[in-house]
Amino acid sequence: MKRTISCLLATLFFLCFYSGESRAQCLIDSTQTGAGIYPDTLPVATAGQPYDIDITFVMITDTMGLTINNYQIVSVVGMPVGLAWQCNNAGNGCNYDPAVSLFGCVDISGTPIVPGNYILTVTVIADVQLVGAQTIPFDVPMTVLPGTVTNPGFTMVNSAGCGPLTVDFINNNPGQLSYNWDFGNGNQSNLENPGSQTFTTPGTYVVTQTVTPNTTPAWYLTDITVTAIPNNYGGFIDDPDMYFILTDPLGAVVYDSHPSIDNTFPPVSWGVPNIPLQSGNYTVHVWDEDGGLFGADDDLGAITFDGNGVSGSASGSVGGATGLLIVDYTIFQTPVVPLVATDTVYVYAAPAVPVIAASGPLIFCEGDSVTLNVNDSINSIQWYESNILMMGVTGQAYTPVASGSYSVIVSSTQGCTSESSSMVVTINPTPPKPTFFVNGNTFTTGVSGLSLQWYFNGTAIPGATGSTHIAQFSGTYQLCGTDLNGCVNCSDTLVYLGLGLTDIQQINFRIYPNPSDGRFTLLFENVADKNRILKINDAAGRLVSSTDITGSLRYSHAEKLAPGMYVVIIEEDGKNSHQKLIVK
Repeated sequence: MKRTISCLLATLFFLCFYSGESRAQCLIDSTQTGAGIYPDTLPVATAGQPYDIDITFVMITDTMGLTINNYQIVSVVGMPVGLAWQCNNAGNGCNYDPAVSLFGCVDISGTPIVPGNYILTVTVIADVQLVGAQTIPFDVPMTVLPGTVTNPGFTMVNSAGCGPLTVDFINNNPGQLSYNWDFGNGNQSNLENPGSQTFTTPGTYVVTQTVTPNTTPAWYLTDITVTAIPNNYGGFIDDPDMYFILTDPLGAVVYDSHPSIDNTFPPVSWGVPNIPLQSGNYTVHVWDEDGGLFGADDDLGAITFDGNGVSGSASGSVGGATGLLIVDYTIFQTPVVPLVATDTVYVYAAPAVPVIAASGPLIFCEGDSVTLNVNDSINSIQWYESNILMMGVTGQAYTPVASGSYSVIVSSTQGCTSESSSMVVTINPTPPKPTFFVNGNTFTTGVSGLSLQWYFNGTAIPGATGSTHIAQFSGTYQLCGTDLNGCVNCSDTLVYLGLGLTDIQQINFRIYPNPSDGRFTLLFENVADKNRILKINDAAGRLVSSTDITGSLRYSHAEKLAPGMYVVIIEEDGKNSHQKLIVK
């Protein structure tokens, strides 16, 4: 009883395990009429995204003929953080009286926070007539998928799930010089905001975004080297004492290399302190510092270079002197460093398509059965009948109790599903039980629409297939009817004693005394070592005794029988004969 109630109460379990922050009232889908819940599958939640659904349930009112007086939703535990549930009858403690209304609903809303696979335990109490309160717990799975994934470069929406998985990308660095996206699935894009990407094959995909910033490089002067100078410095006893003046494109002095480097012929190098440069011509003017005995400083010439150019060498001359000023200059250009961000898309595989196998014929008569088996022992299983969820039917095997189209949906731990093909089971009903009446030794039935067969002592009577049969022997009679589907039903057995009829014996034997006081002797007229069985039935056809009497032409039955009418049956070599026995 309790198991049956549990199965039927499963029509309530979904109303409990969908949960969320409560609203004032949920909306009932009153177009539903069959007992169950609507919708009958739980939508997958996504972490960080609002979740809101109304579940309508239609209650049953009795089970096995016992009235269900009340349902109460007691508790739901194991809920994902961020979700809660509320029934539409919270003011009455979530109690429901099926006699008042068959409808109820539950609102589920909120925002789940942590992704994962959850097991919710739902407790429902049913008040069943004569049985009392029945506490029924349900364990229900729920999946919360990872939601939006963000890194400094980009944001992914729906980055983990079952394939095919469509992922949206949001660029977190807008307005830059250029972009390159590599989605890890063979596709690339140069758009600032690329379109959605669909990942069809299960696996792990690394998404890489490379951004070239919308900035210009910087140029710096890092070194000046004088490799040659004109011959207009002092005299043969005056080695050059060099320094240089750097001016910008507007003529302003940017750098003075003093103090001079004394008494040194080229090459002479200066490591300058990373002087920032602009676009335009800069001038390096080289001097030989003199003074005193040697007079004013000697002009050794000047060279120019582009401030936003590259390192190089330039030369200049001075009037009245021979030779050239040759200056090597080193310019460092800072690179524009690309911004690189990566993240991962997880695509989960759907389970293999489940296959249902039957243990026998799919079309059979009431009283027979077939077991349907699913070839999946790894994933969660849910059975459906005509696309309607069968509450609590989650095992690998199921034995249908009604005709229908049966299928299963299997779910992986990541919430991915696959559905089997449907298997149609037809259970034909048992035809009406035949009846017949007796008039003398004539049996007559009013049954129509069935193929008839009369039986004598459990064996079909050859040719006895009409609505009337004339009994020729005393014994047990029965009528069986077969419908067009091959389903059979039989009447009650009738013990017919056939008073006034002469029994035609296949086996020659005698009973004496007859009538008797309950003890009697059997005499046989053929060989002694025949395999014989003695059966004694009472007037109602019930077996009183059965005895192996092989190996004798004479057998005495010493067990005393109660007064009444009996049928003595002898079975020998596949044949049987019987005679009446009267016990005074």
